[in-house]
Amino acid sequence: MERRYESAEEVTEGGSIGQSGETQRQSGGFPGEDEDRRDGQGLSSDSGPAQNEARDSIAQTLSNAAATLEADPPVSAGRPQSSIFPKQPSTLAEVGLSKAFLTDLTLKIMHYSGTPSSTQLVRRLGLGSTMVQQILKVLQEERLCEVLSQSDLFTGNYCYRLSERGTARASEALERTRYAGPVPVTAEQYTEVIRAQQAQRQMPSAARIKAIVDEFVLAPEVADSVARALYSGKTTMLYGPSGNGKSSILELFASRFEGVALMPYALYVYGQVIRVFDPSVHEAIGDVSGGEAVKDDAKVDRRWVMVRRPAVVLGSELGQESLNLAYDSQARFYQAPPHVKAQGGVLIIDDLGRQKTDARELMTRWLLSVERGWDSLSLITGEKLRIPFDVQLLFATNQPMEKLADEALLRRILYKVEIPSPSPVEFTEILRQLCRQRGVQAPDGAIERVVERLYGQAGERPRAAYARDFLDVIIESASFDGREPVLDDESFERAIRLMRSQRSAGEAV
Repeated sequence: MERRYESAEEVTEGGSIGQSGETQRQSGGFPGEDEDRRDGQGLSSDSGPAQNEARDSIAQTLSNAAATLEADPPVSAGRPQSSIFPKQPSTLAEVGLSKAFLTDLTLKIMHYSGTPSSTQLVRRLGLGSTMVQQILKVLQEERLCEVLSQSDLFTGNYCYRLSERGTARASEALERTRYAGPVPVTAEQYTEVIRAQQAQRQMPSAARIKAIVDEFVLAPEVADSVARALYSGKTTMLYGPSGNGKSSILELFASRFEGVALMPYALYVYGQVIRVFDPSVHEAIGDVSGGEAVKDDAKVDRRWVMVRRPAVVLGSELGQESLNLAYDSQARFYQAPPHVKAQGGVLIIDDLGRQKTDARELMTRWLLSVERGWDSLSLITGEKLRIPFDVQLLFATNQPMEKLADEALLRRILYKVEIPSPSPVEFTEILRQLCRQRGVQAPDGAIERVVERLYGQAGERPRAAYARDFLDVIIESASFDGREPVLDDESFERAIRLMRSQRSAGEAV
């Protein structure tokens, strides 16, 4: 039996799940963009019957995009007090989804769970107990589930299982979509929370940024420029020869990125589920407000999860498919692209210019999104979704910038900082720190003799990474000889010979 997800909510007086009441349509577009609703990028609230029927057909087709989450969603130990954390929806209208979608989603969760209790369903759906009880009442009235037992005599926490009819209905639902996770949020709800979060965000302190940059041996003016660029929260380009620490600086900044962000488990647009929360990217956290957890967790919308501010790093593997929604034809669902998973955090594009996607196209897409504050995503059926773009872009490249983009595009990057090769004094300090960190003995004057030798060669200066590579060879050679690593004339000559075997005699190290 074919079952269609209504694009309009079925709401009775008071918001209970029951027979259809006043129809309200949810737009999949970006709030405030009225002109986009007129050209088909959003759903108008005054559509005629014919348009409604067509859109219902589209909704039925698109409803076959979903993901299966058989395990419980991450549950924080405590929820932080935050004015940006949305309150729990108490009516179907506040949830923003149809009764058909919610009942089918509950059936699929019960199918995977076996005999869940009402408490387990509350946790897995992310809805309040009152809403879940209303859904269960509908399922019982339609003879889709049965009450097994009362797991807790005093709380009335019943266990449920699917009836034969419910099992058949769940199978039909799984044919359309395999999503069985927390209830998705609508595009409007997502936009509202992201904008509120953006307005209240606190950036890392200048002292914190300086402490990160000070872990690298950089010329004072370079270190100052890097710290100011990262502190700005704006798009930044670190450029210069490879091997001088551009990637390391950005990755350390990302790993120590402070703050929190709200992330929905999934979005629901045009009858389609888009999975956003990604355990490989997002770290769900508990109480981050100094021990003052929310006393009544039932008051917060558990369709959202509090995470550490995300930091996504993309390298040469970045392709055109990473710029938009990724549709899985087997699971019939969308995965959000990397820049959506990085919402509220940082997106690092390392080694810019070596991606499968043209650097100019990549920069144009995201730099324009930064300027206007929103991004447009395309569904495979042609619909467009506009969502906020709240991401700090950080680029690193060893390519000449004029080859990556023209001046009109580059001027949109306000902060451009060159990371040059180290001077002899800086290289000496880098080598000294690495010897200490890695347990390499360095007799008096040995480091200075190495630096003098390296910088006495014709050609360009050694890169900062050369000190690490040089010590790697010394440590591995010492292990081969069965002795402790020592930076002396003998080990230096051996390392030079091994590392320069493919170089011409006059080429710089």
